[in-house]
Amino acid sequence: MFDPARTDRQGATTEERAGIVRAATRRRPFWLLVIAFTANGGAAAVMAVLLITHLIHLGHSPVLAATLAGLLGVLSVTGRLVTTGLQRRMPAALIAAAIFTLQGVAAALLPLAGRTVPGAVGCVLGFGLGFGIASITLPHLLVERYGTAAYASLSGRIAAFSVADKALAPLGAVALRQAAGYAWVMAAVALACVVAAFALLAYHRVSFRQISNQGVPS
Repeated sequence: MFDPARTDRQGATTEERAGIVRAATRRRPFWLLVIAFTANGGAAAVMAVLLITHLIHLGHSPVLAATLAGLLGVLSVTGRLVTTGLQRRMPAALIAAAIFTLQGVAAALLPLAGRTVPGAVGCVLGFGLGFGIASITLPHLLVERYGTAAYASLSGRIAAFSVADKALAPLGAVALRQAAGYAWVMAAVALACVVAAFALLAYHRVSFRQISNQGVPS
């Protein structure tokens, strides 16, 4: 595991930063972060684009559907506050994994429970709590593991995957909706959230194992 203390100093050379990036991208933890935040970013993008039309399809009025979709922005602030508070007591990867799992459950239940107003509200609340937590969790995990010297380069590499997925996932979701219906779209969103959660659990397990091994005297 990288020692952030060795990579946080100011004035790190280009070669040192490039070395950190090369070492990171050759190991599994970095790619687990790529999988986690790319999968969840795509799921969030699909919900942002299709939530209103899906709620209308479930029988709600356009006004109610737009109001419920507007909760996603409000809840993103709540999710960030909850995540920030819990990070003092729990590993950030586990917190994000739990919230991503909640998002998956909410998305899976929406086609069934979302036909009633309470059910729709509950599902939107469950999914909305995860909106925006990537923006505080990913930087925390990157700095915690790799330090700050190559943060911009590593963050940019993950963003390249995430941004591409956020652009392409809604297009794929629209095609899936036309071919199979909204239920399959929500199932795909739920699957993406679960994949993201398992990737973060695997990331935490690898990190914990490496820390434990470093603590064992040779």
